[in-house]
Amino acid sequence: MSANDNATSATPATRIPAPPVFTAERLGRRCLVTGGAGYVGRALVKRLSAAGCSVRSFDVLPHRHDVGGVANADIETRVGDLRDPDAVRAACVGIDTVFHTAALINTLSIYRPAERALVFGVNVEGTRNVLRAAAEAGVSAFVHTSSFNVALSAKAGDMAQDESAPYVADAKDLYTLSKIEAERVALAADDAHAVAPGGMRVCALRPGGIWGSDTGSMIIRSFVEQLAAGKFKVLVGDPAALTDNTHVENLVDAELLAAQALRECPQTVGGRAYNISDGEPMNGMDWFRPLVEGLGHVYPQRWLPMWLIRGVAWAAESAHRLGAPQPLLTIRGVNNLAESSRLSIERARRELGYAPRYTQANGMALLLPAARALVARSGRTA
Repeated sequence: MSANDNATSATPATRIPAPPVFTAERLGRRCLVTGGAGYVGRALVKRLSAAGCSVRSFDVLPHRHDVGGVANADIETRVGDLRDPDAVRAACVGIDTVFHTAALINTLSIYRPAERALVFGVNVEGTRNVLRAAAEAGVSAFVHTSSFNVALSAKAGDMAQDESAPYVADAKDLYTLSKIEAERVALAADDAHAVAPGGMRVCALRPGGIWGSDTGSMIIRSFVEQLAAGKFKVLVGDPAALTDNTHVENLVDAELLAAQALRECPQTVGGRAYNISDGEPMNGMDWFRPLVEGLGHVYPQRWLPMWLIRGVAWAAESAHRLGAPQPLLTIRGVNNLAESSRLSIERARRELGYAPRYTQANGMALLLPAARALVARSGRTA
């Protein structure tokens, strides 16, 4: 039984609308997913396979070769590094559509030169390698997964920014800097004069913080583990700040809609970026409240002063640069919680037909059993 089957008897607030219907003919019969072993990649591979596509996963780790626990012969796994042009070139052979989701997430603003070289090597040079190999292989549609970080601006306040907003000019963290450059490279590779079978059309998607109705996402797993360990005692950030998150299934809907649109209306979609979120901006801390209370914990009432938490983040990053372990709290992470930064999804609604199906209410309702199971496996009670 699927999540949607369970949702048919749910309340309107927790019911999940049916997903858009896709076919291999409209998406591309042979699809490559870079980062196919990652959280977004796995969800994307599953949906592509369900649509009848032959799927190839390219990642530094092998893709789990199953869909819903059943082996699927149409999923091929290739293990390789984005920085290896030959491996990337081989992965693109025979492919119709590329979904580029692979990236290193490192939000340090104080870092060693070697860390910068690694992040830019994967996120920027790796993107160049995939774009070049895809064009050489005759790929017709390329969906680049970017990040809302590239356009977040505290100066916008509570105003929802659309895609006409410029890239962040004062970014300092590795992830944002590298994703800005990667998106520029990707959109510049769009062939505005492409006429099948020549030329490749490209668009970029900018999701917010990615979560799902399970504990596989980075933000959910780390939060539940900290909560179970009794470490969630105070609130961090600004209680007035609003931000956007993106359920992984909403993002996959957008990925597939974008691939379809690149084929059916490339003159509209090609060369453009699209903000993708759940469409319900809220405070970053308050967003976790149903999860905290659903696991039997008391939601904190005390907020740490921003000068203190920023100082802690700066000290942690500085210590890491001198040899300490990678900090859990970074300056970029604090700023995400302290500054209102909303992105409008109206362009995606209008041009891609995107409509968020998963919300905090229905997604959290599905997440709670998985979160309880994670707590139980950790040997702690909640």
